[in-house]
Amino acid sequence: MKNILIATDGSGGAAAAVSAGLELARDGGGSATVLYVRTEIGPLGEPFYQRKLSEQMQEAEAALEQVRAVAESLSMSIETEVLEGEAAEVIVDLARARDADVIVVGSRGLGAVTGVLLGSVSTEVVHKADRPVLVVKEKSSA
Repeated sequence: MKNILIATDGSGGAAAAVSAGLELARDGGGSATVLYVRTEIGPLGEPFYQRKLSEQMQEAEAALEQVRAVAESLSMSIETEVLEGEAAEVIVDLARARDADVIVVGSRGLGAVTGVLLGSVSTEVVHKADRPVLVVKEKSSA
């Protein structure tokens, strides 16, 4: 696996996915692209649209800065992307466009009932992807 796509949203589950994905890329001598998907804003009008966009981009940059720090600690260079849309769809589309060998996503560990009620990006990616998906669960502190 030489071409790894890692999705992040800055959460603990995403951090676990980032670590696993970067290690997979490093150990396999591959490359990694890290993707942050921001939600569509909708018709807010000025200045509300710009304010919301700025907030989203700050969140994206903060999440990607954490990833860059992990990559640097592993002596790796990475590519980063910030895209807009429905997370699972954007992740799968970018994996196809980049011909990723594997998609790495985190799991919030909501459980079956809560996951069904709230939806799960990782579950949706698994069902929509046409390539392997590695779902990494956040390590519990207990």
